[in-house]
Amino acid sequence: MSNPSRPPNIIYIMMDDMGFGDVEGYGRTLMRTPHMKRVMDEGVRFDRMYSAPTCSPARIQVLTGCYAQRAGVPRVLFPDDVIGIRADTPTVAAHLRAQGYATMAAGKWHVGCRDEHLPTRHGFDRYFGLLYSNDMAPLALYQDDRPSDEPVVQAALTRRYTEESLAFIEANRHRPFFLHLAHTMPHVPLAAEPDFLGRSACGLYGDTIECIDHYLGVLLDRLQALGLDDDTVVIVTSDNGPWYEGNTAGNRGRKFDVFEGGIRVPFIARWPRGIPAGVHSAEPAHLMDLLPTFVGWAGGTPPAGIDGCDIGHLFQGQGTSPHDYLFLYHVNELKAVIKGRWKLHLQAQRGEYFNAREFPQLFDLVDDPDESYNLASRHPQLVAELSAAIADCDARLRPCYVDTPRPGR
Repeated sequence: MSNPSRPPNIIYIMMDDMGFGDVEGYGRTLMRTPHMKRVMDEGVRFDRMYSAPTCSPARIQVLTGCYAQRAGVPRVLFPDDVIGIRADTPTVAAHLRAQGYATMAAGKWHVGCRDEHLPTRHGFDRYFGLLYSNDMAPLALYQDDRPSDEPVVQAALTRRYTEESLAFIEANRHRPFFLHLAHTMPHVPLAAEPDFLGRSACGLYGDTIECIDHYLGVLLDRLQALGLDDDTVVIVTSDNGPWYEGNTAGNRGRKFDVFEGGIRVPFIARWPRGIPAGVHSAEPAHLMDLLPTFVGWAGGTPPAGIDGCDIGHLFQGQGTSPHDYLFLYHVNELKAVIKGRWKLHLQAQRGEYFNAREFPQLFDLVDDPDESYNLASRHPQLVAELSAAIADCDARLRPCYVDTPRPGR
């Protein structure tokens, strides 16, 4: 039975390298994702939710509410890295735990793998998962703060993350809880349980997403059976755009790019008690906005000194973006900025050829969402304003930048 007097449970589900167009309802997809579509139809769909173009920066932004450069994780981390999430940066889990929540991280962590970086050192009561990407070695499943004896079977990871998550939910069903469920798939190497192999029209990539969607349905059914459905926010998204495969819904670029295909992610949320069905938001927002939003839902006051903003009103389909500007980095290079419908690029994207004479590039993301036509020469004052905003942000965050070379390289 719903309890309007208590703060909501929050389940945040993040895919790894899933494209903006890989969810039914975002453009045309050959994949079947009925449970994701249900979340969308019974809640809110964001069309302009932004992230970082790679996984470690995307994840640190969710956890800290800050640009990855401020948080000290500006690039993808590897098993031999010494950098990672900082001890002096409270995570969303730490904030929620201080407000009485039980907290768990399940799945891919990837913001540092030394003892001081473990989830249980950063606000999570429980952890089960891999400390980094499934194409890195050595791979080991962690249970809380130590390696498990359980072997890593990639095809079973989606099911195992779900099983551990459900055990946490059931154990904490009488108190508010926060679950950060970060699936390994569809990051390469791709794998899915035998029952899902060959089912999708999109090859093994699609099989992995349809497998994830099935287990999302299992989770939703369990919430209903436990009487927690109305009191639980369920969010489904991705860390960044697709890598080798995947659908960007026509957006230019892919993972590693700050074109829309690399940074615009699917984002849907369902909360029967708190989000009206069928809400659609076209306002620009960012995954770093989730920390202050979650803290606000829990009845707390968002911390000062972060970059994210409370976007609770956007989940209701109300108001406008709280951001004057959204800044887009790749590693420590501030490449672009968004202001409302406008986007200015000052630097070339990874993997694409450009002549320096092509910059700056100004795009109207409403009329030209695939960033095909440069309007810089027609709006010189806007270019000057956005260029100045980039320079100001770079100057403010530059003292936070950490050295990025990998050890021994």
